Amino acid sequence: MEEAPYKLSSVLVGHSSDVRAVAAFKDGSLVSVSRDKTARLWRPNELNAGYTESAVLKGHSNFVSSVCVINPSEQFPDGFVITGSNDNNICIYLPGEENPLHTIKAHQNTVCNLSAGKEEGTFLSSSWDLTAKLWHINKLDSPQLTLTSHTAAVWCVADLANGVIVSGSADKLVIAWRRNGTILHKFSGHTDCVRGICVIKDEEFLSCANDATIRHWSVSLGTCLGTYCGHTNYVYGIASTFLLGGSHVVTSGEDRTVRIWHNAEIQQTLTLPAQSIWSVDILPNGDIVTGSSDGLVRIFSAKPERYADAATLQQYDEAIANTQLNAEQELGGIKISDLPDAKALHQPGQRDGQTKMIRDGNTVKAYSWSQSSKQWQHVGDVMGASGGSPATSGKQLYNGMEYDYVFSVDIQDGVPPLKLPYNNGDDPWCAAQKFIHDNNLSQLFLEQVANFIVNNSQSAPVLNAEPQFADPFTGGNRYIPGSGIPGRTLPNNVPTPSASSSSSSVSQTYIPHTTYLKLEQANVPAITEKLLEFNKKIDNGIHTVSEECLDPFVKRLCSQNGDEVGADPIEMLKIFLNWPNNLVFPALDLARLAVLRPDVNSQLCNDGLLAVLRRHIKTDALPANQMLAFRVLANMFCHSKGEALGLHYKDELLKTILDLSSLGSKHNQIAIASYLLNLIVALNKLDDTPGRTRVLNVMFAVLPLLTEPEAIFRGLVGLGTILAATPDPEDRDKLITAVRQCESALAVIKTMSECSTNSPAQNKLSNCSKQIIDLIM
Repeated sequence: MEEAPYKLSSVLVGHSSDVRAVAAFKDGSLVSVSRDKTARLWRPNELNAGYTESAVLKGHSNFVSSVCVINPSEQFPDGFVITGSNDNNICIYLPGEENPLHTIKAHQNTVCNLSAGKEEGTFLSSSWDLTAKLWHINKLDSPQLTLTSHTAAVWCVADLANGVIVSGSADKLVIAWRRNGTILHKFSGHTDCVRGICVIKDEEFLSCANDATIRHWSVSLGTCLGTYCGHTNYVYGIASTFLLGGSHVVTSGEDRTVRIWHNAEIQQTLTLPAQSIWSVDILPNGDIVTGSSDGLVRIFSAKPERYADAATLQQYDEAIANTQLNAEQELGGIKISDLPDAKALHQPGQRDGQTKMIRDGNTVKAYSWSQSSKQWQHVGDVMGASGGSPATSGKQLYNGMEYDYVFSVDIQDGVPPLKLPYNNGDDPWCAAQKFIHDNNLSQLFLEQVANFIVNNSQSAPVLNAEPQFADPFTGGNRYIPGSGIPGRTLPNNVPTPSASSSSSSVSQTYIPHTTYLKLEQANVPAITEKLLEFNKKIDNGIHTVSEECLDPFVKRLCSQNGDEVGADPIEMLKIFLNWPNNLVFPALDLARLAVLRPDVNSQLCNDGLLAVLRRHIKTDALPANQMLAFRVLANMFCHSKGEALGLHYKDELLKTILDLSSLGSKHNQIAIASYLLNLIVALNKLDDTPGRTRVLNVMFAVLPLLTEPEAIFRGLVGLGTILAATPDPEDRDKLITAVRQCESALAVIKTMSECSTNSPAQNKLSNCSKQIIDLIM
């Protein structure tokens, strides 16, 4: 009797980004992990073929990239869920628990693969740090074995029943290892990065790769038993099971398909409405589970009783058809109709390796110029995806690691450009800092490189009209300096429109602003990592701290909850703040967060802190340090000690701003404008009219120099707040007269009031300016 085909059974919705890996327990429960930084546990329903999300596993600070499970046993009655992440950590969970039971910090880069070991309670991990490790669940302080021989990222690892461990790498090799860590075989044959391994017999296994092939290997013979083709692009995932009549294997890849193999022959091809099918596994009941770039987990079954209903299947088929149609019409933002046809191949290339996309009907083919053969060589079909290189369907490898972008950065004329890898969602300033360290560049390049990333990646900050409050500089998960989303609006407690608002038909009232703006969101693990790195570079012993204390101290200083932090973390922060100028920026960042705590604010905000900040707000200070120092100055107003310190030194600080030769980057402009806004709020609390006059004169000098829309907006809010919040009519009239007499300020207000309202950012600039005009008319 002919077997029924696999069809969609259910779709599991919960993740908000790519599902990078899936794994299944013997009881049919599933675990999926995602770029949304979570893992999710799904339990099968008792009454139908669907699944219910039973837990969201948290604990990673970056993309969760890999997962495996250890099934329940007599020794481990609950079993375990094990996840790996781009934060370089491995987390161990009890199924159903949201927080990790244990966190392993043993890898130095992304943990890209995890697999259960052949012995009870063991598992393997592999990483971009060129290593694979064997672990025992009862001995997590150190790995049982560390394997180091690959020359590029180790993408996959598996444990055979005969005790041999096999690993696959971006160096295109598969290595078989004895249990003592020595090499048994090196298997060559793949022509691109090896992405996945699955075991099919005690001494045989399969590997899949970016060369779109699957290869069958024998450990006992040390040879390749076969090469299987079917995919038309990268093959990311592979899984196998043994059923009556032979082995069944499923694979998934960048060609939007899952291929089902029986005895080395493709039995069925499933096309999915997603670009990248990152992962695949086989459930105990024979169903297939996938994780894909659209953030969904899908279950496919060959049992008709577990098929989705007819309406769902029809919607699914329509989604596939729409995806294919969109891919035919547009590819990576390029219209296929705009691409050249095969006639373009008559023109020789300009350099060896130059690539060209050619339209061939409704498909696109990629060609590479070979200088040796003097001809264009077909390198593959282009499947289409956002970002990256068309020839690789949006996925770029650099040093064997996968990135959304690999930029070429020209640092100096006459010198070949340097490669800068970057993933959407990463912090541009962290990526820039690593690029500087890796290439031994001057710290002065930091802002230039970070801005290059921001301006050339899809995750570049854009002006945002959303009225919710977020850190206007750093965004929710970004590490500064300078990587923020400058266009977020002011906090929700900005006064709302009233019936007596201005006659200019302004839809939202921005002035007067009465509360301090807090710059409080940050990527604390990234700050900690940078402090640890720089702590090792300080070799005098005076300005270093114990690494064991650093992580918990940083977390306590950054937390806005809990008991007082005590003296030790604050003393540690003072040590960091005395680091050299080229290393101090993460300490300034930490201080920016720490002064938001009332206990830290009361102990840190003194003349000693001002002495530190003076170094970094001078005109010759490093741009990143200058911007961070102004953020510290802005945040310290949030509690009484810092507020008093800011008011006491206001004249000195305002003079420093006037003495700046430039207001710097957009991030620095926003930091200065935020400091001025908070100072104005403080002056209004004291009803300090002389102070208002002083800061108003500084605003007259600063406003015409601002070029960043969000900085201009904050400056205008500050200026308007000075006028609107001055209660004495005589004092207010004097301030209004000063504004009327300042032609440069009037020019800015007039220009901004005439902004087009086609975008929310322009709309708020226009509205705020009109409100000021109403005040001074």
